[in-house]
Amino acid sequence: MKIIKLITFLLLISSSACKKKIEVDLISHNGSIYSLDDNNNIYEAVAVKNGKIIALGKNDQILNKYTSEKNIDLKGFTVFPGFIDAHCHFLEYGLQKNMVDVSGAQSFKEIIEILKLNQNKVANEWLVGYGWDQNQWGDKNWPNNKLLNENFKNINVILKRIDGHVIMANQKAIQTLKIPVDTIILAGYIEKIDNVVTGLFVDNAMSLILDKIPKSDEILKKKAILKAQGDCLAFGLTTIDIAGLNKEDIDLLEKLHSTNELKIKVYAMLLNNEENFKFYIDSIGHPYKTNKLNVRSFKFFADGSLGSRGACLLKPYSDQENSYGMLLQKKELFEKKLRKIKLAGFQACTHSIGDSTNRSVLKSYSKILKSSNDLRWRIEHAQCVNNNDLHYFKDFNIIPSVQPTHATSDYSWAANRIGKKRLTNCYRYKTLYEENFLIALGTDFPVEKINPINTFFAAVFRKSFDGRPVNGFQKNEALTRINALKGMTIWAALANFEENEKGSLEIGKSGDMVVLSKNILIVEEKDILKTKVLYTVINGEIVYKY
Repeated sequence: MKIIKLITFLLLISSSACKKKIEVDLISHNGSIYSLDDNNNIYEAVAVKNGKIIALGKNDQILNKYTSEKNIDLKGFTVFPGFIDAHCHFLEYGLQKNMVDVSGAQSFKEIIEILKLNQNKVANEWLVGYGWDQNQWGDKNWPNNKLLNENFKNINVILKRIDGHVIMANQKAIQTLKIPVDTIILAGYIEKIDNVVTGLFVDNAMSLILDKIPKSDEILKKKAILKAQGDCLAFGLTTIDIAGLNKEDIDLLEKLHSTNELKIKVYAMLLNNEENFKFYIDSIGHPYKTNKLNVRSFKFFADGSLGSRGACLLKPYSDQENSYGMLLQKKELFEKKLRKIKLAGFQACTHSIGDSTNRSVLKSYSKILKSSNDLRWRIEHAQCVNNNDLHYFKDFNIIPSVQPTHATSDYSWAANRIGKKRLTNCYRYKTLYEENFLIALGTDFPVEKINPINTFFAAVFRKSFDGRPVNGFQKNEALTRINALKGMTIWAALANFEENEKGSLEIGKSGDMVVLSKNILIVEEKDILKTKVLYTVINGEIVYKY
């Protein structure tokens, strides 16, 4: 009897030894893997095959069953779903590498000196700078182009304001482009003081310049895209929502996806222009999706920015008498386009900053949507929202898509723009979250820094990456750590109609992960901004290693 038992035991061992492990593409083990699933399960190991997660569990459960040529020993570090930036300007960020960064200038005179030092970046007699912000200068008045004209008589110079809603042009550029300075612009203007053109082109007037300056060719765009991708991957981004793309940009992104040069996933917001409507609405007639590209939304601009006083307000600006800002969309045309994209199954994503703008856009949304729905139309920025208009988010399931670092960048001057009382209706992320218990978070880079850890820090502690203000800005509107993380992962995925394929680490979903040097859910505040990305993984492929 004992011999029979021994033989049976040996046969079992032999059978087990002969059982082959399942070959997978990647195993990550020996870490704290936050799934962000409905139960917030935490695992030690994960296996990915064919781009999808096939198993999660304890180390021995995964290592005993699966094998892979690629393994990440997490060494106790923390894993989260890959970060999603719910609102950015990816291509512009890359193209800016060939422009002059003047964002650090403390005066317009300093901008002149920076431009002089960077004249090697002149291309086809054009010198382009970006990032100026008079709110950071001692003299916070609008600049004019007098110094540009004196120092750059034979070079075309344009300077893009940090928010992308104002351009400064020198006289040479205005003459080169043959711009009729008396042109009346709907929802924009060419600034004149005492009938003299100052060089400032605001909101829709910028098209008089942007439509005429030499365009970047495909080779330059490709370089810009791949450079931007490198920076994104280094900060743990696996999906980016690009706000405002033309068809040719979409075609190039898809081409680079097909060659696997572009690994980062893209949720595309189409520019509201005739070409995009003609192709994606009239010709295709429905959203377009691949495994890395999702084209199913249109980006509308409803107003300008608070910093340039282009945001449309219910009451005048506190620091500029009788100025309310302006709406950039005709209501009737805007609603006509909303009806068209609704019928075709596309999402509306509308840039709305001022309280008057948000009221107008929310009312237009409600008119078209009519009732509770799952169309997931978004308000991009939702910066200032009157209390009387908050209910629209809940009543019509509208998603606020916000950028927490805007609050910590703007706080030092925003009260001067609109007064302390009205400021309490702005940058109110907790309030917006509580309407539908959902909020999508992004950076708006390159307007703000690209690092999503800054987004998390600003959302939770209401401070900038340099720790200001010390006590936090309007701390009552802070998000909890877990909600801030969800805003950068599963809720951002949901805002993109992609919650079934990414945003959490679950069986059947994409193997998109970020490995961090610190657990931002539990470490002390002072240590969060010291967090490094150790690995970025997309579809089970290691695309960045620290």
